[in-house]
Amino acid sequence: MNLRLMHPNKDPGLPKEAGPSFLAVARRVSWKPASVLFSFLLFPALLQAEAKFQEISNSVVQINVESVQYSFQSPWESPRLQGSGGTGFILEENRIMTNAHVVSGAVQIRVKRPNQKTDYPARVLYIAHDCDLAILTVDNAAFFADARPLQIGPQPELNTPVTVLGFPIGGNRLSITRGVVSRIDMDVYSHSGVDAHRIIQVDAAINPGNSGGPAIQNGKVIGVAFQAITSGENLGYLIPPVVIQRFLKDLEDGIYQGYVEFGVLDTPILNPGQIQALDLDRPAPYYGVQIYRVIPGSTAAQGLNPGDVLLSINGHRITGEGDVEIQGSLYPYVELVDHLFDGDPVKVEVLRDGKIKELSLKSRKTDVLDFQRRTYGSPPEYMLLSGYLFQPLDANLMDAMGGQWSANGDLQVLYRYHYHLFHGLYKEGGLDVVLTRRLAHPSNSYGDRYLNQVVESVNGKEVLNFRQFVELLGKAGSSEPRIVIRFIGSEIPLVLESQALKNDNPEIARRYGIRKLYNLNGEAK
Repeated sequence: MNLRLMHPNKDPGLPKEAGPSFLAVARRVSWKPASVLFSFLLFPALLQAEAKFQEISNSVVQINVESVQYSFQSPWESPRLQGSGGTGFILEENRIMTNAHVVSGAVQIRVKRPNQKTDYPARVLYIAHDCDLAILTVDNAAFFADARPLQIGPQPELNTPVTVLGFPIGGNRLSITRGVVSRIDMDVYSHSGVDAHRIIQVDAAINPGNSGGPAIQNGKVIGVAFQAITSGENLGYLIPPVVIQRFLKDLEDGIYQGYVEFGVLDTPILNPGQIQALDLDRPAPYYGVQIYRVIPGSTAAQGLNPGDVLLSINGHRITGEGDVEIQGSLYPYVELVDHLFDGDPVKVEVLRDGKIKELSLKSRKTDVLDFQRRTYGSPPEYMLLSGYLFQPLDANLMDAMGGQWSANGDLQVLYRYHYHLFHGLYKEGGLDVVLTRRLAHPSNSYGDRYLNQVVESVNGKEVLNFRQFVELLGKAGSSEPRIVIRFIGSEIPLVLESQALKNDNPEIARRYGIRKLYNLNGEAK
């Protein structure tokens, strides 16, 4: 679609009655006298539409942020300050909606509307990393003077026009781009790296700085710009109304609870032999999916078992590919649970041991997936012991070290992370602990053989999580002559003399300019 040739009456940000600009009307009056009467009859509607669009524009907010960025390769270092920009828009009750990634780790936020000459300090009220949305406010009421709060509209139809407003890189004035809705799907939100929700794809340009800006259709917000495909031309993505409304509803009690997890790993049922073996006497294509793993603490953990064939959820039949029909469109079946809240009822139909069973579940959250969800604004946890750096294996560490591990062929740590769920490697206690780096010192000479290995035990006691690992080290160092650290799949332990550590640790800290030998949930020493 050539946007430059878009008919004026199809402007997605204006009401249907909106037409050409005043300048275009004036030119037509000058060159085509026969159109004078029609143009002047249309003129009041043009002014009304222009005024309405101006109101919308004046509710769009430019956001400038100073945030802190931590190093997960050298976690003892002070965070670096980074400047960035984004967009938001005004809602009722003096609130500003934007993306979570725009204000993550923020130490200073300043906002300004297009019709204002000065900016104002803002602060975060709520932030939801799992759906990449945040709410800000400004304490100075002058910022909101004469602002028209924007309303959230319904989900747009495919091939309908939209207008995206924002402050992308390349200038300080409000930018307006236009396109059409080209796809509605479910996909992973890149901010957290693990949470998948519904998305709207548009062919309007969405660039850095557009994030958090509203997409307008018929005068209402039908999406929030949040990510784009850099390898594709004009492929942008919006957070849809169903996700926006769920976020706002979650905030009604003043606390953001977050998303529930249905919590199964499944395989499609498409092969005729598989269908016959399971004795699925059902109309095609509604064969359901077969469960092979249930995630602890999740919704499914209340009654589903590996081997069950999941046939329906809340009355929606599931196809052999794992899709359900919602309002005439096919979505992955987890979409049915994605917008529920903790404790909401979930009715499922399963085939178990040749018999169909109906089960009543309650939607639940689980922390089993948290290790694969990126975190922001908090200093990384770490432990330095005789120059060896130990860290919990989470999404932030994988972002920092994953490329190096892949290049070096460190398959064990990659396996432990990526197959954590698929092969049931999760532990109720928490995350794996990895030895990621060695700061050279005589006490750890020839110690590279231990790098990038997952800790199994300390002095014979199994390591369940990072906090417990630090506690085990402390107890062993104070009560036993040596610390013996074993690694998964390795026969050779790392042995450290407790008495020597009392001298080695301070010396290494001085040599490398390290002020804190460990950080545990913000408490560093």
